[in-house]
Amino acid sequence: MEIKKLHIQFHHILHKYIAARVNNRDDVTDILQEIFIKIASKFDSLADSEKLNSWIFTIARNTIIDYYRKRKTNLSADITEKMLEEAEGEADVDTTKGMDKCLKNFIQKLPETYREMIIDSELKGIKQKDLIEKYNMAYPSVRSRVQRGRSKLKEMLLDCCKIESDSRGNILTATRKKSCDDVCGDCS
Repeated sequence: MEIKKLHIQFHHILHKYIAARVNNRDDVTDILQEIFIKIASKFDSLADSEKLNSWIFTIARNTIIDYYRKRKTNLSADITEKMLEEAEGEADVDTTKGMDKCLKNFIQKLPETYREMIIDSELKGIKQKDLIEKYNMAYPSVRSRVQRGRSKLKEMLLDCCKIESDSRGNILTATRKKSCDDVCGDCS
């Protein structure tokens, strides 16, 4: 996989992951950049592409830990130590177990008017403002269609999956309901 594709796929997710753990916006941006530099420089060391998500989030978690270690001299030792312990205690972030396959199946089942826009905006990472020309629509219409597509996707997902999240909205577990075996197909 190309580094550019990884950047498109993981930029938003990693940004949210870091922002939930680091309060300073500038530091979040710096850490994100550092993570992608590490990914690019160590990509050849990834032996199993099946573990890509876990590998990337391990790099992210370790980079955040390094960030707090460097700042330890500047911050109160107690606060920094607590944040450091929380970051070190986190498990690898892959609690969704195949949910990406389910989402792709659900996206394919969306009505055509939403499907292509969701693929462009969510999977390909194309900004909604850039979709104006492609779909020959006004920005409010593009934005509305993407929002409706997301809503329909969420409904489909919640109908078929039991999702537990923490207070921040991070997914803790996602399990498929037995009644959805025919809908979800091979995603497990």
